[in-house]
Amino acid sequence: MASGAEKTHRAPPAAGDRDDDEQDQGQQLQQDDENIMNEQPIEISSDSSLGDSASEAHLDSDSEISIIDDSQDDVDDDSEGDSQNEERLQDEFAMILAMPFKEHKLYMQLCHTAFKINAFENINVAISAFEKYSTIPAHIWLRYLKTLKAVTQTPEEHETYYSKCATALSSYYDENLAEFILKGVETLHPTELWTNLLCDYGIERVDFMVKVRGLLQATENKELEQALSEQCVAWNCSEQELKEMSQIIGDFKAKLKERSENSSWLQEMFLLRVDTLPVSKRCKVSLGKVIYELSLCKWASNSELWLDYIAYMQTPVDKESEKSQLNYMILNDGYLKCKPMELIRRALLAMPSIKLNHKFLQLMEQHDYPLDKVDAELGQLFARIEQYMEMTVELELDYLAYRVRHIQIDVEQQVSALRAAFRQAWNRLSEKYGELADTGYEVLQLWALVEYATLKSPNEGAAIWSEIFSYPGSSDRVDLWLACAQMDAEYNGGRKIRSLLQQALSTLPANVVGISDLYRRYERCFGNYETIAQCQAYCTEIQLSNHVSAPQRSTTFAQGRRQPVQPRAANKKHFAGGAGGGAAQSPPSKKLKKDLPAHKKQPPPPPPPTAAAPPAPIKKETFETKPANFKYSTTLETNKIFVKNLHAGCTQQELTEAFQGYGHIKDVRLVFKQNQRFKGIAYIEFELPEQAQKAVDGANGLELGGLPISVAISNPPPKPMSATAAAAPKVGEKRRMPTTLIPTKLVMLEAKRRKKLDLDEATAAATSSTASSADANGKANIDDEKEKEQKEVSNATTTPKSNDDFRKLFNI
Repeated sequence: MASGAEKTHRAPPAAGDRDDDEQDQGQQLQQDDENIMNEQPIEISSDSSLGDSASEAHLDSDSEISIIDDSQDDVDDDSEGDSQNEERLQDEFAMILAMPFKEHKLYMQLCHTAFKINAFENINVAISAFEKYSTIPAHIWLRYLKTLKAVTQTPEEHETYYSKCATALSSYYDENLAEFILKGVETLHPTELWTNLLCDYGIERVDFMVKVRGLLQATENKELEQALSEQCVAWNCSEQELKEMSQIIGDFKAKLKERSENSSWLQEMFLLRVDTLPVSKRCKVSLGKVIYELSLCKWASNSELWLDYIAYMQTPVDKESEKSQLNYMILNDGYLKCKPMELIRRALLAMPSIKLNHKFLQLMEQHDYPLDKVDAELGQLFARIEQYMEMTVELELDYLAYRVRHIQIDVEQQVSALRAAFRQAWNRLSEKYGELADTGYEVLQLWALVEYATLKSPNEGAAIWSEIFSYPGSSDRVDLWLACAQMDAEYNGGRKIRSLLQQALSTLPANVVGISDLYRRYERCFGNYETIAQCQAYCTEIQLSNHVSAPQRSTTFAQGRRQPVQPRAANKKHFAGGAGGGAAQSPPSKKLKKDLPAHKKQPPPPPPPTAAAPPAPIKKETFETKPANFKYSTTLETNKIFVKNLHAGCTQQELTEAFQGYGHIKDVRLVFKQNQRFKGIAYIEFELPEQAQKAVDGANGLELGGLPISVAISNPPPKPMSATAAAAPKVGEKRRMPTTLIPTKLVMLEAKRRKKLDLDEATAAATSSTASSADANGKANIDDEKEKEQKEVSNATTTPKSNDDFRKLFNI
């Protein structure tokens, strides 16, 4: 127990330890709601200052709140095991709190650990840290507000409590949270609480309005009544209208329980029902808001759902009118803000994504935000998504495109600022992520295109391409050479395209048909007989030289490849399309090295190439067997993770977005059955083993598509024997003779049928003879035929030994 000088408030013990896995949050939320709504009488340690008469009077009014459960043993029982457990929890709390980058799951674990420690200071620290990172779930707010309410005494503390209540109600739509807050409010103060809360919950919770009406009759607060009449759309609705709207909400909740993943048709189907109600347009839009808020309670991390919500609020009230108001303009926001800018901020706080970041920048542009305000907003967002490399690169590109759209090219100061923005973006990505960031050089390519097309500075654009090709491995990529040639052809009149294509053919590790074809096509269109002949001779020479030096060239370039753990550095290569122009045969100059950024160090020179064997003679046609994309491993794969319990609609893009924050992903493979049905498992290969282990620690138990996934390091079992190998006979095993599958009964019936036909033919032939001979010999013939038939039938039951015998029997 803490001393009196420390004055430590003890928080209520957890009703049941929640599992940290996210699949149990829904069940635990319901359990927490029941525990909080059915609280026990208060008991608090003697070292706190809650023993005065005023506090006792306040506690008596809230006697159902429990700080220490009556069923527990005395707090004074300080056993050695309890102290060790508390020390372990304190160490765990400090360790999680000290982590630089924490995922949503770690913040959840931090709060659970704080509640287990049962100290208000730890709980307050955990809630404050969680609140800065993301939107806190409703069940965490319920436990925190219960604790905060128990230690609230002074008027200042009550104001703090109501401020936290407002923050909690601004997170997600949760009627249990609203009911808990209103349960302890017996007056109309604060009035903002009633006004905002009824704007959000008035349609569904009619009992809230009944309670307010009773308080208004006792106090006759005309100002509050007028505010509720103007702002709360449900305040003036009839009982029948409220009943119909509540019915739609109930049906929608039932559908939500059945669904495991979100689909836009679900909201659209109920919005069509809302449009058929005989209520005002404000009531319809408010009901649509409730539908989307209920959906967000279940799928808060779904970017498409947030975007659909924003699009709904931006829909015109009257679609036939050109100057109609938008949906959000006719509503008075409660705690749950529904204006587009407020919605996108809520979405980014819940779970940022590439689409939401793009929408955020688009909305700021539509609202004419000044550049300094845009920079301030994006600065906070960049700090929020720093651990997500791909998301950061995309946001940098969106921001640079925004700067390009708002530049005045005749103002030199803005042109210089734009170039500085490109340079800062590239340097930031290089410093944060090194070689792994922007491997496609999208930032520099965009900068080069802006120099060519917008700023009309082809020399500056060529200098940027020179920087691109100076990085290791970039000159080996055909797509970069083609993009460079295309820019010069479109925006520079093709002045340097000839030298560019020649340098590409001489630099690439092997003869690339696309480059040589483009070179020939260019000469046929813009050249003459002499240049066409030179082009043909040059391409033939390059093709022969590439074939002769193919082994040596492949070794050299393999040694020069950049490694993912190395910092981004420029390579010593010369670019023909630079400001100097000319051919691409001279060595790199000192000026090119000087122009590179200061922090991009030169890599060490590659080791000399090893001696290569003489090449094999050229064949006209060579067919190589392409190796399989997937090789079955029999050992532990430390850089690959195994993910199972995936939902049926899972895609590679969804898994990439979910795991890209843990490191660079090399490959994502979904496993399917022979009938092309998804098995619910996947393999994700990372660049480094540390990244795979980080993914296991952070994503195991993550809810994806409504299902909790299981993540582990890939450790495949021994490869099963193939069907061909299993079916092959063992050495020395005696081969069994194949047996016939023809039923004996069928053979007997067929034999009888044939003999009957033969008897009918014999009878027909006998009618042409004399009656006397027929009478004399008929009986003997019939007896002979019967005897013969019985003999053949008995033989037929044992005769067919194979399918061939059966075919002969039936004349097949």
